[in-house]
Amino acid sequence: ANTIYEGESFMLRVSFPKDYPTVPPSVYFLPPNIPLHEHIYSNGDICLSLLGKGWRPTMTAQSIALSILSILSSAQSKSLPMDNARHAQNKPGE
Repeated sequence: ANTIYEGESFMLRVSFPKDYPTVPPSVYFLPPNIPLHEHIYSNGDICLSLLGKGWRPTMTAQSIALSILSILSSAQSKSLPMDNARHAQNKPGE
């Protein structure tokens, strides 16, 4: 797999709420290795519709992992989201 993140490793925190699978799990990258990506904030939060409004109770942890893998492997450049400065102060996963 030729990606711009080849050789890098990242850790995620995945927390399943008591209302899961009605409510999506909280998923975010842990420092110090947060990927520089247009859909990943510098606090570790991931901008992915299925982690919010796009979540369906039929989805699984595997579908989340595949979506995150997909956005990382399709990235063309390493850049922060345009609204990173506004979001980066937030506590991740909320």
